[in-house]
Amino acid sequence: MALPDLQRLMHRKIAAALIVAGEVVATEARRSVQNSPRGGKTYRKKNASGTYRTHKASAAGEAPAPDLGFLVRSITTEVDESSLTVYVLSAHAIAPYAKTLEYGSMAGGIQPRPFLRPALRKKEKEVTRIVRQAMRKALAEYGR
Repeated sequence: MALPDLQRLMHRKIAAALIVAGEVVATEARRSVQNSPRGGKTYRKKNASGTYRTHKASAAGEAPAPDLGFLVRSITTEVDESSLTVYVLSAHAIAPYAKTLEYGSMAGGIQPRPFLRPALRKKEKEVTRIVRQAMRKALAEYGR
């Protein structure tokens, strides 16, 4: 096998690993929202049907507390295979408020309730292990 073959093999293995690694981080972000400590205020909110529900919000610094589940459903991954980059993001069309929750808003007086960055920090070692393992597999396969 020639060096360009190793490069293609390594690229393919890393791209596949990034899909897995991205899902590991996205799953952690979803879990953090679903299991938020909810140390904030309690609100009474009106449903579209006219009935009311109670929502216990998260406190500043905590992962956002879910209300209707749109934020959790919006967390997804995208892999750019050409640059070997994985993005874990919240789909704007589903949860347009996700960026405000993650970073806060000085204009709106909203303190950050991060959920994506802490998920990456928590899973950083596992993600690194997944990518390193893919590289080792590529080298082993190349050496046969």
